[in-house]
Amino acid sequence: MNRKLLDPFEPEYPEAIEACLDDEYAVKCAFSHNGELLATTRSDGFCYIWDMDTLNVMRKLSHSDTALSGLSWSRSGRYILTYDEAGVCVVWDLQTQTIRVRVEFGSAIACARMHPRNSAQFVVCPVREAPSLVTIGKGEFAEPMIQLIRISAEGVDQKTKAASSTCCCFGKKGIYVFFGTAKGAIHAVHTTTLEVTCSVKLSSSAVNTVARNPRGSDIVTSSSDRILRVCEVYLPGQETRRKVVPAGTPPSITVITKIQDIVNRVHWAQALFSSSGDYIVSGIQHKAEHNIYIWDKLSGSLVKMLTGPNELLEDCAVHPLRAIYASVSTFGIIYMWTRVPQQNWNAFAPGFRELEENIDYVESEDIFDRRIVQENGGTVDCVLERILQDAHAVAGADETEMDIDVDITDNDPLFSDSDSQSEDDGFVIPVRVECDDKLPPTAVLSGLEAQQQPVNDEPTESGQTIIE
Repeated sequence: MNRKLLDPFEPEYPEAIEACLDDEYAVKCAFSHNGELLATTRSDGFCYIWDMDTLNVMRKLSHSDTALSGLSWSRSGRYILTYDEAGVCVVWDLQTQTIRVRVEFGSAIACARMHPRNSAQFVVCPVREAPSLVTIGKGEFAEPMIQLIRISAEGVDQKTKAASSTCCCFGKKGIYVFFGTAKGAIHAVHTTTLEVTCSVKLSSSAVNTVARNPRGSDIVTSSSDRILRVCEVYLPGQETRRKVVPAGTPPSITVITKIQDIVNRVHWAQALFSSSGDYIVSGIQHKAEHNIYIWDKLSGSLVKMLTGPNELLEDCAVHPLRAIYASVSTFGIIYMWTRVPQQNWNAFAPGFRELEENIDYVESEDIFDRRIVQENGGTVDCVLERILQDAHAVAGADETEMDIDVDITDNDPLFSDSDSQSEDDGFVIPVRVECDDKLPPTAVLSGLEAQQQPVNDEPTESGQTIIE
């Protein structure tokens, strides 16, 4: 996919379902950082990696026999984190298709996310334990380092007391990690000191999900009170859309938009930002409806509602670069939402005119004549005129011809971060060619040699045919 050839004026939301991926046991889904891969967790303990170009399964990762609860991608797309209901977290290396590290906890995992800049760190939120920051060792047999994160009420508001964490997400650069609690609070914890630097009480209901804006510093949360909240996060020395926070100012979290369905009071399956960060995307968990709602982030007004089949929606994901959504139904089917391409034929030829209906073409009498007499009495040689036009076109092409450099890659600043420190930004999952075991190469060669030998049809005394 050439990102520079994408339409910059393409709307941020899809229109209809383009394809269906029959996974049967799919529960959760997530796109990679560049959008080339889609990972799905299944209830049978497997994790499938789908290729977005061919829509085929590229990898099948066997986690365990327990149903998987979710997954998280690394920035490079080489590593993927899977966790299950038994409290086991596994980091996979897609290049070698091996387990990089395996960590076990004493209770089920509610949420786990990988660090956006460091693929050797990830945060885990067990259901009955304190959240932990796990650092993978550098050696092959090195044990991972687990650091407990104590979310306490020291130095913050008394209303936001210690509570079990239900969800988490990293900031854009991984300096802070945000935790949602069962008492409706959001805590911002510094990843270096592991101390709570800011906290805010959203409601008295539990926070189910929290997600960050890929193009900004704000976050969106979904709570059990069926309200989506967009929160602006102000970090020291960071310029936001509303104001410039001076250096030395402690981080603050402010609710700027609240979104809810006042009529139906439905539960939200997931709350995400669009690829540009200007819209809020969420699916509903209401009866047998498979609908996805899109709102404006600042005003909270409904922009688009995508209506799907009569199947309950389990999870949804947003493509990081294009207007493509993925949703998982309760039957394990993955639906790919995209826009219907509009064909603009005027882009191929400036003088091309589109016809709304068929018209009768009237052929002129001199259309095939070599010499055409004009109205002023002069004659024009059509063959000579065509030769001159072709010569001018070739001369113009020679002047504009330039050498194309295919060795040097130029990163597009619109889709790449200048402060990226990842060592595997250009990772591409390798393709394995599987040979047919039933027909080895030696058998094929022997069969071809037997076909090339001449056959004598004269039978022997025993009735067998002699092959010379």
